[in-house]
Amino acid sequence: MRRAPQVDLQGIERVAIVKLSSIGDVVHALPVSAALKRSFPHLQISWIVEERCAEMVTGNPYLHEVLTIPGKAWRHGAWHPRTWQEVRRVIGELRSRRFQLTIDLQGLLKSAVVAWLTGAPVRIGYHWQREGAWLLNCVVPKEPTSKHAVQEYMDVARYLGAETEPVEFPLFIPPEAEERVCHLLKEAGISPPEGFISINPSAGQPFKRWRTERWADLITAIDRQYRLPVVLVGSKADRPLAEDIRSRTSVPFADIVGRTNLKELSAILRRSIVHLCGDTGSAHISVALGRPVIGLYGPTDPVRTAPYGQEHRLITHKHECPVCSGEKPRREHSDCMDMITVSEVMQRLERTLLEVKTHV
Repeated sequence: MRRAPQVDLQGIERVAIVKLSSIGDVVHALPVSAALKRSFPHLQISWIVEERCAEMVTGNPYLHEVLTIPGKAWRHGAWHPRTWQEVRRVIGELRSRRFQLTIDLQGLLKSAVVAWLTGAPVRIGYHWQREGAWLLNCVVPKEPTSKHAVQEYMDVARYLGAETEPVEFPLFIPPEAEERVCHLLKEAGISPPEGFISINPSAGQPFKRWRTERWADLITAIDRQYRLPVVLVGSKADRPLAEDIRSRTSVPFADIVGRTNLKELSAILRRSIVHLCGDTGSAHISVALGRPVIGLYGPTDPVRTAPYGQEHRLITHKHECPVCSGEKPRREHSDCMDMITVSEVMQRLERTLLEVKTHV
């Protein structure tokens, strides 16, 4: 891999951050934009992102603009003429900005190609360059002390001469999203001042999900012990999970799964007392908004992808899981998640609620 050159940002104006997806990963990268703009106010920073994740960066006060690309949303298929028309349009838009530097925080071939298509003469990426991305990007070395994904991305800002403290997540929620959320909560019988616990039962991959019967048992236990309302969140694709949970408990809860966009989801999470979820994007949105998160993690790396700064609230049995620690460990299995019990989640919730009450 080619080591990234030393770059003098005082002599550069137009910079593109390339972080296309996914939701949680985009949130992890937000502090880079804040660090660069705070340290170098003259920079015009653009963010290139896939349409489905764009709401995580729109309204970011440190950005000059947000450029979206279709990503997985190409409507017509790879070989359709309209697809190639869209490709030409995107390339033209990227080239017209005349970027002087691209920062690839994705580290995949697709993001490296996007960076290359901008025509920027200097292209750097963070240390984890996969799928041949290193052929198109120069690589910023990893700091030995950087363990979490947020820290790895901030290595790049630090390498460019930016001051990286404090770590700031510039996640903007517009007033219309707040108004929509107020309406949804009132519709569910929750008045604005009333506290609630939010739960996201989904995750990007099935093996990262806790069983729906346990989420149902948890909701029942929360109602019995705390009498706090529960708000279930998620995307339209998660409707079957929500319906299955509802069929397994007689306790009423506010089901807004599939009824919010990402800005509205963020507004819900910002209002919740505590957010409970698996290894999924809502965990990192909650962190960005300064809300307590209890994350239920399976075989994925909790050191690198846990809710940033809230690792002490994480629940994982990865290190004692026989599948993970066996002679032939498997990355995709549910054994770790199955080892998490309702009682230990309730214990962690009790401690978290006490912490919240103490700091009010």
